Amino acid sequence: MTSAAERESADQDSADQDRADQDSADQDRAERYMQIARQWFTEGWTGDLAMADVIFSEDLRTNGVHVGVAGPVGRIADRLAGFPDLSTSIEDMFVSGDKLAVTLIWRGNHTGSYGGVAATGKHVEVRDTAIWHFGDGKVIEILTLQDQFGILKQIGYLPESVYAV
Repeated sequence: MTSAAERESADQDSADQDRADQDSADQDRAERYMQIARQWFTEGWTGDLAMADVIFSEDLRTNGVHVGVAGPVGRIADRLAGFPDLSTSIEDMFVSGDKLAVTLIWRGNHTGSYGGVAATGKHVEVRDTAIWHFGDGKVIEILTLQDQFGILKQIGYLPESVYAV
């Protein structure tokens, strides 16, 4: 016969193991999400757009607008048309629950039309921040903020006399 103290100790050990198992599963999920993001922002953003079908849901919404898989594919295809030598560096990335946040800088030379602006040959460095929401293993929502003002200044579309406030 086990004492109350022994039963309580066994219950505590079981609860500790459950927490450790959950922490391990959370860590595995976080690592998987970060690997997916690294792959997209480095390989996808430089032209391997086929991977989008595996990463993004057809129900994907970006900044509240339904875009499906075609949204990020079109966005990057347009960007690569304007900046075919595009490269990225991830500055910061973390996961909390089913959300991933990333800040990166993309760089390239404006040698093709982008956003209706003809090629200028100018080099740009652009900060981009995104929050991805995962559901059923795919990205279902993206909230993104990119320094569009900075792009327009760097390619000479906006005059040097114009400043952000």
